[in-house]
Amino acid sequence: MDSAKKPNLTEKILSTTVRIFLILFVLYFLLMFFISSSLSWPILRALERKHIYASSREQVEKAGGWKSIEQACLNFSTNGFNPNQSGIYYFHGHHLTTNSLPPTIDLLQPMFIRKENDKNGVSIFQIQLHGIHRTGTFDEPYYGIFVVCTNRSDYIPEFGFHFVGSQGIIERKGDLVFEVR
Repeated sequence: MDSAKKPNLTEKILSTTVRIFLILFVLYFLLMFFISSSLSWPILRALERKHIYASSREQVEKAGGWKSIEQACLNFSTNGFNPNQSGIYYFHGHHLTTNSLPPTIDLLQPMFIRKENDKNGVSIFQIQLHGIHRTGTFDEPYYGIFVVCTNRSDYIPEFGFHFVGSQGIIERKGDLVFEVR
């Protein structure tokens, strides 16, 4: 009877091994969860930026390239641009006025179009293709096209702030057109 009440050595070893295995199993999955959740953000962010920049540049090529966009924006900003009171013309597929977009600009599928002065008071025609706020995670990477509405071909737009999701990079793509990321 004493042997029936007391577990033998084999049962103790087996029981201890199963417990250790279960503890290690749980720790392994917890470790994998924490590693994947903390290390994957920078990787996912870089992949998202790469995808958005590539797709936006494809849209630029479909629209006829940088020179074509520059000319269309300059013509539109002087001849057809009729913004609402806040300077916004186009927002997420909705024309805020009755004027239609020129075909070159429409091919870009903009999410936002406006004309705004930079911190030096120079008028900048802005087309935003990507970049929105997302709650609980990083903002969508910003990608925009700026056309300087001035006759100074050496001018580079300056803003005292970054746009939502922007890295603050302004790269010249033509005389008066810039890629903003």
